[in-house]
Amino acid sequence: MPLGSHMKHLFSFVLLFLIVPTAAPARLADTRAVSQAADASALADLAKIRNRYALSVLPSDAPGIEYLHEQGATYAASERADGSWPDINYGDSPQPFWPATNHLQRLLVMSKSARLFRNAGHSDAALEKKIQLAFHWWTMHDYQDHLNPALWWWNEIGVPELIGESANLMWAQLPKDEIAGVAEIMTRADWQRGPIGRSIGANLIWKVSSEIVRGCLQNDPAPVAEGYNRMYQEVRIVGPNDAGIQQDFSFHQHGNQIYSGGYGLDFADDVGRFVSFAWGTRFQIPPDRMAIFSSYLLDGEQWLIRGNIIDYSTVGREIAREGKVAVPRIHPTGPISGATSPVGAAYSIGNVVAMLAAEPTPRQKEFQAFSARLQEEPGAPAFTGNKQFWCSDFMAHRRKAFYTSVKMMSTRIRNGELVNSEGKKSAHLSDGVNYLYLTGDEYKDIFPVWDWTKLPGITAIQGTLNTGEKDPINELGTTTFDGGVSDGIYGMAAMDLARGELTASKAWFFFDSSYVALGAGITLTDDRAHPVATDVNQTLLSGTVLTSWSHGPLATGLRTYDAGGPVWVYHDHVGYVFPRGARLSLSAGPQSGRWTDLGFGRSDLVTKQVFDLWIDHGHSPRNASYEYIVLPGATPKQVAQRAANTGLLVLSNTGDMQAVYSERLKLVEAAFRKAGTLATPLGPVEVDHSCLLMVSPAAGGGWKVSASNPENQPLTLHVSLKGKSFTMELPMGEMAGSTKTAVYR
Repeated sequence: MPLGSHMKHLFSFVLLFLIVPTAAPARLADTRAVSQAADASALADLAKIRNRYALSVLPSDAPGIEYLHEQGATYAASERADGSWPDINYGDSPQPFWPATNHLQRLLVMSKSARLFRNAGHSDAALEKKIQLAFHWWTMHDYQDHLNPALWWWNEIGVPELIGESANLMWAQLPKDEIAGVAEIMTRADWQRGPIGRSIGANLIWKVSSEIVRGCLQNDPAPVAEGYNRMYQEVRIVGPNDAGIQQDFSFHQHGNQIYSGGYGLDFADDVGRFVSFAWGTRFQIPPDRMAIFSSYLLDGEQWLIRGNIIDYSTVGREIAREGKVAVPRIHPTGPISGATSPVGAAYSIGNVVAMLAAEPTPRQKEFQAFSARLQEEPGAPAFTGNKQFWCSDFMAHRRKAFYTSVKMMSTRIRNGELVNSEGKKSAHLSDGVNYLYLTGDEYKDIFPVWDWTKLPGITAIQGTLNTGEKDPINELGTTTFDGGVSDGIYGMAAMDLARGELTASKAWFFFDSSYVALGAGITLTDDRAHPVATDVNQTLLSGTVLTSWSHGPLATGLRTYDAGGPVWVYHDHVGYVFPRGARLSLSAGPQSGRWTDLGFGRSDLVTKQVFDLWIDHGHSPRNASYEYIVLPGATPKQVAQRAANTGLLVLSNTGDMQAVYSERLKLVEAAFRKAGTLATPLGPVEVDHSCLLMVSPAAGGGWKVSASNPENQPLTLHVSLKGKSFTMELPMGEMAGSTKTAVYR
C-alpha cells in the first residue's frame, strides 16, 4: 500500500480513538460495527467498479467472442515456457512505438479470453497458467524504455494502463505477490510528479485512471477516492492557453490549439468510462461536474462526428496515424485493438455514450439520441445546426445530408504541431481547411497521398511547403480578424490569411442545402513568382466525375478550364458551381505517398484514387479573387438546375467586405473588415466597426440580427438597417468572440 494510503488509515484510526469515550464499551462496539459496515460497503463499491470495468471491455457478440478466443489461443501457443514471446524485441527503441509493449497487448487479449471463459462457467486452466507466466515475465523484468525520451508516455501511461487492465480482468486468479508487482509498476502513473505537461488534460486523466485501477486491484478505497477526486477536478472550464475543456466546449492541449478529436477525444472516452463505472457508488461524479462533462460531450464532441470519424481538423498531429477513427467498428476477423493506440471499440466514444445514455442524467434523452447516431441505428434522429467554436477559430455546420467545417488560425490560436515525428506536412492545416463529409468516408487514410499544398478550402503557394516563415507548423497566426457568427442554425466564418508574403481575405457562408466560399485580395509579394491556388476539394475519388462541359463521365487525368460562362463540376453526390471567368483545374486519378512522409507509420508506397479540384490564381497574383457554391447531397440534374439559378447572391467580395444573400431565407451574411455600408435586397446595412453580421426579417416584424467580433474583444456595435438604428453590446471576457442574437422591432 502506498505511504499516502497508510497515512490516511492511520489518521482515521487516531481520530476514531480520540472521539470514542473509554467508559462506554457498548458504544465502542457499536462504532466498530459501523466502521466494519462502512469498510464492507466501500469494498462492495470497488467490486462494482472492477466488474463494470471488465464487462465494458469484453465483446458480447458471438463472432467477436470467437475471434478473441482464437487470437488468445494463438498467442498462448507461441508463448515460451518462461512467459515471453520469441518474436518480440524487448529492448529499447528509438521509435515512438515501443515494440516491447506487444507483450502487454497479447497479455490483454489472453486475459480477455480467459475472463470470457470464466464468465461462461468453464474456465481454461491452461490459458490462465500461460497468463500468469506472461505477467511474471513482465513484472520480473519491469521493462522501461530509456533510449527515446519521447517514450515517457509508455513508461508512465501506456504500460500502467495495459498491465492494470489485464490484472483487473484476472484479479481473482493472480497471486497476491503478482498483484503487488503490477501495482508497483502502476505507481509510475503518478500525476503529482514530473513535468507539468505530463499531468494536465488527457495525460492527467490517463494517470488518475491508472490510480483508480490500482486501488481496485489492491482493494484499497483510498487511491480510488483520490483518483476519482482528481479526475472530477479536471472536468472544468479552463482558459484558452490551458489544457482542457474550453468555454465553447472545444478542447485544447499542448497550448492553444484545438485537439477535440485527439487528446480531447481520449479525455471524453476515459472520463466517460470511469464516470459510468462509478455510477451509483460513493465515487459517483458530483452533479455540477456531470453538467460540465455532459455539455462537453453533447455541445462539443457531438458536433464534430460524422459516420465513425471525428472531424480531421480537430485531431492535430494524429492525422498522421493510419486508421484514425472516433468510433471503431467491431470486425470479427479484423485486428484486435485495446486500451492504447489504436483504441478499440470498447474504449471509444460509441461505447462511452451508450453507457452514459443508460444512466438517469438530466440530459439522458440527448445522450440516447447521440448514442443512436453513433451506433448507426435506423431512424436515429438527425443532429443539425451551426456552431462557432470561438475559443478555437473553428466552425461546424451540420445538416442531415452533410457536415462541413472550417478551421482557421489567428494570433490567439496555433496552427498545429510537429511532435514525435508526427505532423511533418501540417503547415496548412489551419489555413481555412474546409472539409466536407456526407458519409464520413471521404478522406479516410487519404493523407499520405495528398498534395499538401492543396488541402480542401485553402489558398496557398504551390509546389513547396516553405511558406517563408521561420516555422510554418508550430506557430500562432499573425492576424486577428478570424472567427465566425452563428445563430445556431446558420452561420458564416471569415479569416484574414497571412502566411509569409501571401495574404488573402477568405469567408464561408452556410445555408441549408448549400454554402458559398469567397476569396479576395489574394496577393503574393514574393519575388520568386510562385504559383498560387485555392483548392475547392481534394478527396478520395468515388464514382464518376461530370462537368457542364462534358457529355459524359470524365476519364482519369488532369484538365484545365478557362470558364467563359458559369460552370459546374459534379463528384460523389456533390456539385461545385463557379461563375464566369474561373480558371479551374481538375485532377482525377492515382496519387502516391508514404505514411513515413507524415510521421512514423509504414514506409511502403501507398497509391489511392483521388479527386482534386482547384482554382488557379497564376504566379505571384495581385488582388486576385474567387467564388464558388458547394451543393452537397445533390444529383447531377439538381446541380445543373441550381447552377442556372442558385438563389444565392454575392453582394460583395472585396478585401474590406464579403457578403452573400439567400433569396429563400431572406438572410444576409456579411463580413465587415471595417466600418461601412452594404447594399442588400433587405435595404442598406451600415455598421460603425469591423464585425461579422447576419440579418433577416423577424417573425412578427422587425429584424433578427446576429453579430460577433472575430477579434475576440468586447465591442459596442452600432448597426443601421433600412434607416433603423440600434446598439449591440457584444460579449466580453471569455465569451468575447461569441455571437449575440437579438430581435429589434
